[in-house]
Amino acid sequence: MNERPIPFLVLMSMTIAVLASCAGSPRRAAPAGVYMGQPAPGLSPELFAPGVVSTPDAVELNGVFSPGFNEFFFTRTTVLPGGGEGISRMYRSVLGPDGTWTTPEHVQVWPDNATSLAVDMSYSPDGARLYFLGRHPHALSIEKPGFDIWVSERTDVGGWSLASPIPPPIWTEHIESYPAVSPDGGLLFSSNRPGGNGGGDLWLASPKADGAFDTPVNLGPPVNSEQWEGDACMSPDGSYIVFTSDRPGGPGNGDLLVSFRDETSGAWSEPRLLGHGINTVDLDYCPMVTPDGRYLFFSRRISDPKDGGWDRVVGGDVYWISTKVIHELRDADARPPRE
Repeated sequence: MNERPIPFLVLMSMTIAVLASCAGSPRRAAPAGVYMGQPAPGLSPELFAPGVVSTPDAVELNGVFSPGFNEFFFTRTTVLPGGGEGISRMYRSVLGPDGTWTTPEHVQVWPDNATSLAVDMSYSPDGARLYFLGRHPHALSIEKPGFDIWVSERTDVGGWSLASPIPPPIWTEHIESYPAVSPDGGLLFSSNRPGGNGGGDLWLASPKADGAFDTPVNLGPPVNSEQWEGDACMSPDGSYIVFTSDRPGGPGNGDLLVSFRDETSGAWSEPRLLGHGINTVDLDYCPMVTPDGRYLFFSRRISDPKDGGWDRVVGGDVYWISTKVIHELRDADARPPRE
């Protein structure tokens, strides 16, 4: 979730090793008839589940399927009269035994029915944990809660527990946002912590055996730049990342780009703007690739004026498109130059 104007891989050898180990991870094939019963999109962005997920009376963002394709999370934010961000809550739809999906319902992850912000969800590879961006008081940030990464555990009855903040070295007094779990269980996120290249950078923390995370590593150039980078996700096989940036060259205040990992060196390619109508004059953000690698979900936020940010938001929805638009770019890069 882009909280502008507040700022939100060649990787170091440790990071390269992590990604190389997950590059061959098998993709989970989606059962027939899933995706909430929606007709599959092609090479043009389509609204996802209009009237159910994407509605005209609220701002919807994020779109995340569970690894087993039997649960779908998204965020719904109320729009205040005249623009302005309202209450942002996580909603969930579940695939029932009869093959139908439940009406999306709010999932409460805060004690005492608090209305604190909860957005930007990402599942652990086994589907047992849900990481997300939250803003709620906790032991390290009581008087003025910041934007921190939290986790909720799946309960024995299929629900979700109250959330707990992810401790250091993930947590700092700076902003940590948009967690996305890598194929090996690492944590990719954006932060304006010291040691970055610009207003906000992408960082990757390797998983530890006890379920915690190692010290995050900055992804570095060419993925990170002097501009703002955030809202990133990794493909199921670890071969590319999609992220949002406000670097020059795109049509909007934030655009979606892709960077491909070299299979031999582990280096990341110069980021490319996604085409096929994905990027617009509005903010295009919140990417997430489905567990089978077939579709890219992303969100579009509309503000009036266009650079008004959340203070002047008037609409927004969840879109999806075939990842063939990404593979086309990789294939084009791989073609030898013409004589």
